[in-house]
Amino acid sequence: MRKRFGLVAVIAAIALLVGAPVVSTGGASPGDTKRYLVVFSGDYAVDSTYAVGGGYAVLCNYAVASGYAVGCNYAVGSGYAVAHDYAVSLVTAAGGTVANDMLNQIGVLAVDSSNALFADLMRTYAVVQEVGQDFAASRVPDGGPEQTADPMEALQWGMKQIQAPEAHAIQAGARSVQVGILDTGIDGAHLDFKDDPANPLSPSNVDCANGRNSITFVPDGGPGVGVEDPCIDNGFHGTHVAGIVGAQANGHGVVGVAPNVTLIPVKVCDSSGYCYASAVVDGITYAGDKKFEVINMSFFVDDDTFQVSTEFKCMDDPQQRAFRRAVERAIQYARTQGVVPVAALGNSDQDLAQPVNKDTGEDIPNSCEVVPAESAGVIGTAALGSSKQKASYSNYGTGAADVTAPGGTSTGNPATGVYSTFPGNTWAAISGTSMASPHTAGVAALIVSQFGTLGADGDVKLSPTAAESILQGTAVDQGLTGYDKCFGHGRINALRAVQKQTGNAYDAVAPFCPEYQE
Repeated sequence: MRKRFGLVAVIAAIALLVGAPVVSTGGASPGDTKRYLVVFSGDYAVDSTYAVGGGYAVLCNYAVASGYAVGCNYAVGSGYAVAHDYAVSLVTAAGGTVANDMLNQIGVLAVDSSNALFADLMRTYAVVQEVGQDFAASRVPDGGPEQTADPMEALQWGMKQIQAPEAHAIQAGARSVQVGILDTGIDGAHLDFKDDPANPLSPSNVDCANGRNSITFVPDGGPGVGVEDPCIDNGFHGTHVAGIVGAQANGHGVVGVAPNVTLIPVKVCDSSGYCYASAVVDGITYAGDKKFEVINMSFFVDDDTFQVSTEFKCMDDPQQRAFRRAVERAIQYARTQGVVPVAALGNSDQDLAQPVNKDTGEDIPNSCEVVPAESAGVIGTAALGSSKQKASYSNYGTGAADVTAPGGTSTGNPATGVYSTFPGNTWAAISGTSMASPHTAGVAALIVSQFGTLGADGDVKLSPTAAESILQGTAVDQGLTGYDKCFGHGRINALRAVQKQTGNAYDAVAPFCPEYQE
């Protein structure tokens, strides 16, 4: 007859086999609470008979020979009643708390622990097969749901289109997640960015101290018309974009897609709306240096001659080729530093896979691209109107359009334009792929807030590839089934993104794209 040990005897026997005493958390440095999946070894029936199974146990071929007390006739068998308690005791000894008990079903415990050594300690046990940190549950500690409604949310049809309000009940962003707004600057004094709009001196989620001016300003004219301070908008564009990404849910004005994140103004565009190549390269590189989690680029790179602009940068032009190479290197550097780059596709209604000179009707060579939207590693965003239709002005194209997002179709009308912050504590409705891109950047910031982990250096870790995969995989398909030239992978969806619902979703009501007929 098979003998049955008491709990203490079993622990002692297996600890002897492993060659280590039962561990404790003494001396381990605590950290943020993380969730782990602990997979126990053995032949586990998917039923209530789970234990430290008969196929594993303490067998005669397992280090302690049959002539010893724990021999081949002395296994901890599949009917061993104390096995469940024993498994839980190991978790407790290693500084863990069982969050989801699935031992009887599949031989797995989901465990929460703040002990930085938890996984290593659990792996020392012979009865533990695998320990893995649950990626989805290891959340950034300052992330969480939105707490306050704002009075102008009813005017923000774009937020409803991507299910941002529903997403905010789960995740509204983390202050440790930094979103670089590469633009004309941000009005850092705007009350919609303040923690307490009733107190203009209260903290803001616009981090002016870490802002960057990337433009060389020349007093008597030349590249860089405007002011140097990144927290003074050279126009209105950057403040409007910033509000779409992260206007705070503070009971005042509008709310952003990721209202709890930190916004960093990086001034790469001047007051006349030009975003010169040297400034853009500096701004992207700075974002990499600072390890921002996301950057938004609602512009295309202009030439370095005063107020000269060409939408396409062509490889057969030595100067433009230099601009492209420099931007591409900056993007790749930023990505290696953990930055998720998002950009607007542009407002010329161009099929970027087959662009055409609108003045002459001649084809633009495929060696020409809109930069940075078509640069490798950038999430290019096309624009939708309030009825989910492709905005008539929006660029599109196979290989260029990654996702679509609300961009609006008018100026001045919140019913069809995108309503957001303007300098001087005002708000306005405008439209463009410039407005679509920050919706995408905001969802990317929610993804990083929900699924990233906080490193010892204070930087939130989630690879750009992983964030991009979640963003595209949770988009809602419309128009043609699967990836297409108008909508890319589909319309971004904040709720599906924070829940990582990557199963297929198709919106049959959304209108098709007229460009399909071309």
